[in-house]
Amino acid sequence: MVRYIAESEEDFKTMHEAPASAYLVLLVGGRPSHAFPLRGEVHLGRDKENGIVVADQKVSRRHATMTPIDNTFILTDQGSANGTYLNGVQIGQPTRLKHHDRLTVGDTTFLFTLGQPDLTAPPDRPAAAVPLPAAAVAAQPAMPTLAGLLPEASTPLWVLLGCMAVVIIALLFILALILGLYMGSSQVVGWVAAYWI
Repeated sequence: MVRYIAESEEDFKTMHEAPASAYLVLLVGGRPSHAFPLRGEVHLGRDKENGIVVADQKVSRRHATMTPIDNTFILTDQGSANGTYLNGVQIGQPTRLKHHDRLTVGDTTFLFTLGQPDLTAPPDRPAAAVPLPAAAVAAQPAMPTLAGLLPEASTPLWVLLGCMAVVIIALLFILALILGLYMGSSQVVGWVAAYWI
């Protein structure tokens, strides 16, 4: 379930008076379902304080932000646990949206449109996401988050630590065998082999 929440009474009145310059269209089963007007900065997430509330357990409370700039919007992930995807590619930095880009948060997919969307027509396939140049990102003030500073790991930490432990044990075993052969004592080699195997 997704719903639009106006930021203020003026926003609510404007929502029903003049058409917005851009919309976020909810896609259900790949088909357009409902259009949300984008006016000003819009926050997406599970929290009821967001402009667009997404009731999806894979969506963070403050998942992403859409900021207007130069007749379009900039999409920024807010350090969400599951990431924000644009046209199937996870974004790691603020990214400029283009007409008919697909935005995925959790299991929920939206279509970004410039102008009034046609809810009866199937959506076009978008081009690949293109991150903003560093100069454009620097012009936008952003609050740094710890999640944005850490690299994203695709392998869990415990797997890496386990692999490192196995490698260290194997190296120690080889070292013990080499030392035993070097010292010429077959008893040391036999004892080490019996202990480790």
